[in-house]
Amino acid sequence: MRNMILGLALVMILAGSAVAQTCTVRTYFGSPTESETIKVAIIQAIDGARTSLDMALHSFTDDQLGGAVVRAARRGVNVRVILGSGQDKILGGEYSKLVAAGAEVVVVGSQALFTHRFAVVDEEMVITGSYDWSDYSNKSRYDDVLFISCPAGTSTAQEFTAEFEQLWEKLGAETGTIVTQLSLASGVQSVVIHSVDPAGECIQLLDVSSAPIDISGWRLSDLEGSYSFPPDTIISPDDPYEVCIDTYNPTYDPQGLFLNDEHDEVFLITPDGRIIDERVWGD
Repeated sequence: MRNMILGLALVMILAGSAVAQTCTVRTYFGSPTESETIKVAIIQAIDGARTSLDMALHSFTDDQLGGAVVRAARRGVNVRVILGSGQDKILGGEYSKLVAAGAEVVVVGSQALFTHRFAVVDEEMVITGSYDWSDYSNKSRYDDVLFISCPAGTSTAQEFTAEFEQLWEKLGAETGTIVTQLSLASGVQSVVIHSVDPAGECIQLLDVSSAPIDISGWRLSDLEGSYSFPPDTIISPDDPYEVCIDTYNPTYDPQGLFLNDEHDEVFLITPDGRIIDERVWGD
């Protein structure tokens, strides 16, 4: 991974006039063999957020980046996220964790392809580039990202913030939903399906709240078979709880819960039948 730090005056052309602003620009380049520096830099920027974090992302499936956003929301940063279509259901997505941590989230519902990849930290720093905030970007792509830090109130962050506000209003109105923690059942939505390993037949749940949660009687189901968690099943914050086939279907019952390697789905369901989270993969 190569990165470049430049101190320079950016000249922005606004309404026909030139306005100079002194900014610091950091440039990072990534490749399949040098994949972590971009992610580390983004995490450091998010961990430094004090008041606000606005994100418009085509996809968001990287757990470490998701963890940084969750930490920001928990320490009181106002977090708003716009995600591309289907990101609330994609296998390994960060959607449920963000909502459970208190972030406001809009998932694009329009047919237009949403390919934005930018974030604004404290209305001062803009993070933007081809980097996709996904596991795929960290393993299989050549990417770039810019960190543009300017004084508060200057045009670069203002323009990205204005674009975000416009998208937030328009896309939120289209979907009719801005999902927040307050719109969900207390405690329930703080448990998410953290990961699914179809080949290994294992499912991990994660408590993204700040307190242990009792999931006794909750079920995992693939719509063909299911497994109910026994009494006194408690999961703890930020400690993945894994259950595998030797627990959820030890006799390999054909009518029981199985995970198809190529395509399947799994749902987390409360005792009263509410679907709390789901993961879908394949065609």
